[in-house]
Amino acid sequence: MVITDFIGVNHEINGCLGCALNNNPAINPCGIIYKNNSFSVSQDIELPINGFIILTSNRHIEKFTELTMQEVSDLGALITKCLNIMRSNGVAEEFNIVLEEKAGSHFHVWLMPRHKWMLEKFGKVLKNIKPIQEYAIKNLKTPEQLKQIKSTCKLLSTMLNAN
Repeated sequence: MVITDFIGVNHEINGCLGCALNNNPAINPCGIIYKNNSFSVSQDIELPINGFIILTSNRHIEKFTELTMQEVSDLGALITKCLNIMRSNGVAEEFNIVLEEKAGSHFHVWLMPRHKWMLEKFGKVLKNIKPIQEYAIKNLKTPEQLKQIKSTCKLLSTMLNAN
């Protein structure tokens, strides 16, 4: 499969996207923001939405119930740290947290910010996720937006790696 990242570069992915991102950070324009024994943290590869962070399990699993208790603990702590950093630095005030389980898909968690523009244009974020994604791809690949995304990724990396 071919994935086009949020700056417009195509990447050939053989097999699992989650495994590819964990094993080859260069695929993502912001690389891996942070990695511990259980999860990696990165900006969503396809969508130029500032603060749309993905936490991906390091092990190739599909379901939340496949996580060990240590991984569950690590996930909760990592979600909390990411949200606190982004909130305290004005990235977004509210987020939707989505655990995605899908057959054939690598387990991951979305930290989807609820930016003002999303609410103004689309109303409820999760109800309108597809139109928001399409809008972002068509309208948010601007130098200013890409600069914000890279700044947020650097901030998260600095703060998460400091602990």
